[in-house]
Amino acid sequence: QLTRPVFERVAVIGLGLMGGSAALAALERGAARQVRGVDPALADAGAIPLVTLPEAAAWADLLVLAVPLEVMGETLRAAARHLRPTTLLTDLASVKGPVAELARRHLPWPENCVGAHPMAGGDRTGFAAADASLFAGAPCILALSGGETPEVVDRIEEFWQCLGSTTVRMSPEEHDTIAATLSHAPHLIAFAYAAGLPRDHRLGLAGPGLRDFIRIARANPKLWCEILLMNRRRVAEEAARFSKNLGRLLDALSRGDREGLEEALRDGQVISERLERNE
Repeated sequence: QLTRPVFERVAVIGLGLMGGSAALAALERGAARQVRGVDPALADAGAIPLVTLPEAAAWADLLVLAVPLEVMGETLRAAARHLRPTTLLTDLASVKGPVAELARRHLPWPENCVGAHPMAGGDRTGFAAADASLFAGAPCILALSGGETPEVVDRIEEFWQCLGSTTVRMSPEEHDTIAATLSHAPHLIAFAYAAGLPRDHRLGLAGPGLRDFIRIARANPKLWCEILLMNRRRVAEEAARFSKNLGRLLDALSRGDREGLEEALRDGQVISERLERNE
């Protein structure tokens, strides 16, 4: 718990899993003295008072944008006319290059906006799934375009750290490249594999291994369609790299090359163990 809040007034636009969790965490961890939310789909958000977008934009010291990519531009335009010169903004979008461009295009003070991508989430959606501890221990990438003032970056970084995240800074382009590797392409592959599974009673015979492998394919298809399209070039590059690695395995398999197959499998095991150890 902080001795003082990072911001007096924080408003979160979009109270789904990510936005709702950010709102609850900001309140619970003391990152903000007051938190309000905007979500027309909700009639009630518990401890988070609901307001309109114009009210939130005019009131907040920090505006957190947790809306789908497809409505990000519209949301920025609607908020822009109500912002004060001292209002700071951050977002939770999974693709950063396009959002940085939208901020430059629509905001009167784009230097006050710092894109963020907390590498956290889950397959449940909506405010009912929101969890104040969602970001605890999770990496959070701050995607800096270069025009942000150091003071703005520091305050928004402090906000995300207060929510429990470990922050790292990089450019939007660097973010979109690594996000394709660590998040976007794995989702694409999981969706593809799940789509080929049997659609009858045999599916019930699956053990925990398959369920673990395709868990992320339970994510929202509409949301992920937009993410994948926004980062399609980098996702395609990662999918091609996966295809090459899969081809190596299949080649060894078809030739009955035990040594080559085991070597290829071990390469994957080594990386998986490094990930588990957080190296």
